[in-house]
Amino acid sequence: MSQKDSIQDLLSYLFSLHRFGIKPGLERIQYLLSFLDNPETLYPCIHVAGTNGKGSVCSILASILQSAGYKTGLYTSPHIRLFNERIRINGECIPDEDIARLASKMMPEIEKEHTTFFEVTTAMAFAWFAEQNVDIAIIETGMGGRLDGTNVLHSPLATIITSIDLDHTEYLGSDLISIAGEKAGIMKKGSPVIIGEHRSELQTFFKNFAIHKQASSCLIIDEESSVQSVRYNKDLTMSLDLYIGNQTFLELKSERAGPHQIRNIQTALLTLHEISSLFPCDELSIRKGLEFTSLISGIHGRIQLLQTYPPVIIDVGHNPACIRRLLETIDICGYSQNTWQIVFGAMADKPIQEMLRLFEPYCDVLLACSPHIERAMPASQLALLSKDYIQNTEYFESVAEAVYKGIEMKKPLLITGSFYLAEEALQALDTIKLKK
Repeated sequence: MSQKDSIQDLLSYLFSLHRFGIKPGLERIQYLLSFLDNPETLYPCIHVAGTNGKGSVCSILASILQSAGYKTGLYTSPHIRLFNERIRINGECIPDEDIARLASKMMPEIEKEHTTFFEVTTAMAFAWFAEQNVDIAIIETGMGGRLDGTNVLHSPLATIITSIDLDHTEYLGSDLISIAGEKAGIMKKGSPVIIGEHRSELQTFFKNFAIHKQASSCLIIDEESSVQSVRYNKDLTMSLDLYIGNQTFLELKSERAGPHQIRNIQTALLTLHEISSLFPCDELSIRKGLEFTSLISGIHGRIQLLQTYPPVIIDVGHNPACIRRLLETIDICGYSQNTWQIVFGAMADKPIQEMLRLFEPYCDVLLACSPHIERAMPASQLALLSKDYIQNTEYFESVAEAVYKGIEMKKPLLITGSFYLAEEALQALDTIKLKK
């Protein structure tokens, strides 16, 4: 058996751990990390929770810190193309041989404790970062915060809460305050908290929660920074003037655009300002990190332009709040007159009808499809729902077929709905020569 075959067998085994389901709680991950001699205690971390935006904030932080010369670990989920993408150091994915070695080491404990896929992946990330002697690690929660497998970090350099929306309500609660309470569970005594959420009632909730948890401070980006002169570009980039603390950044260029990304940038830069005595980052590093976030961090798929004419855009957004931000962004970047062929597939537990309703005024043809994952809504069922909003709907047995049809139409194409769909769409696009 080749090394490639053995790694695929091992990854298949790791993915099979999904059979244990989502099991909130910290006992299993604490046991696994204890078995590994608690690697998460050996380097400073920034811990990030939220419904939307946390992946972008993590990648911006990692990109800037790496540009400033720090050896930076980055743990995010889910991946788009390869499992290895979840665990990176300075933008480079964990090698297959390290996955195999660490998984094999943990194997007896995994079976004994019925450890979940996410818990194993989290332990693997913490262990690899320790082995590689990172200067700092950026850790994204998987779901929630209070009982999330990453919430074993006792004294993070900072904790961040990005925007809050209704998602995973069966685990986190059916209203925003309940969900905010779960996310706020990552706050720690003595660590500063940075809040990117914009609604005043949730900001007040977080401030009170931070006092209860004895956080060293609770900083709201709207109170600590301001933005002026935003300029959006048709290549889905933007530039802006940003003021934070006693610093002024004029004509900051960002490869990611949209009002939501402005808040993500503010959140990341306020965090770096707060930890600057330990991890100073000069202006050149900040500018480089923002302008080349995807290239440096390795994190892609955030309202990303794949082809200019006709435009082909891909996004990993997977709930109504994400779809609103996607549509708002393409409008303000100069595509408000376009109607789109939309390749769309989503998990069955998402509010799909609300997402379809949002697409209606933008959509010429909806190309419904179903990623190869049990949780996905079947394409035929999705097409039936879509007919209530978008009469011109077709469905396809695979994401690849939907993508090929969209490209064949030679019209503006939008690909969105989930990380899983993005993975299969990019694999299909590998066989097509897009014109940048």
